[in-house]
Amino acid sequence: MVTSSAAQPAQVSTLSGVGALLMKGVAALVAPCGPAVLGVAVLLPDRHWIVLLVGTLTTAVSVPGSVALWRLASRNRAGTRRLEAIGVRATAEVLTSTLTGSDEGHTYEVVMRVSGLGFEPFEVTQRRTGSAGLSAGARLQALVDPFDRSFTILN
Repeated sequence: MVTSSAAQPAQVSTLSGVGALLMKGVAALVAPCGPAVLGVAVLLPDRHWIVLLVGTLTTAVSVPGSVALWRLASRNRAGTRRLEAIGVRATAEVLTSTLTGSDEGHTYEVVMRVSGLGFEPFEVTQRRTGSAGLSAGARLQALVDPFDRSFTILN
């Protein structure tokens, strides 16, 4: 049993291969938009300053945004793969569930105790939407890395 109490639990955002592919596809489509507008602006005979400005601003937003989206997809997919490879099945028992917002659906602050074989139980607090299965005493499935206590709630 791993008993490292120094590592704080960290939730891993799970991302499937299809999800990663879609995120990277969007990044690949958005990245060239700014340079394309800038290229058209340069090729225009009168080189209108508004088109040059729009092209420059679009490039300044689309390229770094696309790089950030690509990196986020890669990082989340790598975390998911690692957790799937070395994670152990666990149970997350809902200790308390408090309604914190109901603007666009119900948002709850849920305190859970995550326990399983190979690691010390720990408590986490999450914001979750929906109402199914969020009452005190409910048990959710989780996957936990026993070494660094990273986890994901599967349902």
